[in-house]
Amino acid sequence: MKLAIATDDYKVVTGHVGRCKGFLVIDVEDGEIKNVEERPNTFTSHHRQEGGSHRHGNGHGAGHGHHRLAEGLSDCSHLICCGCGWRLVDDLKQFNIEPVLTNEQDAREAAIKFEKGELDIFEDNVCTAH
Repeated sequence: MKLAIATDDYKVVTGHVGRCKGFLVIDVEDGEIKNVEERPNTFTSHHRQEGGSHRHGNGHGAGHGHHRLAEGLSDCSHLICCGCGWRLVDDLKQFNIEPVLTNEQDAREAAIKFEKGELDIFEDNVCTAH
């Protein structure tokens, strides 16, 4: 199973996916990590914008970089993060990437627990404000 994990330091799971510095892409099988890749976040408009301004009303994924993000993580079945917006959840699902929201902090531990079916998942961590 190949999982993407939103992170700012390639160690800790982070919340705001669009502003994260990168993704830890982990292949996990039978409770063991088989491969790890550090993938910088060059996909989202939030990350590329100076000052990290947040644009609203740019259409389906256009200003939010969701399409680019989905393409950049297209080899992953799931995206693990601490929280994200409802638009991202909907857009990723259209690309067959399932968002997984958790309060687990350790990225590698989150991958192992998820693969084993032991990760605490918090669907309430979806932001509906924007």
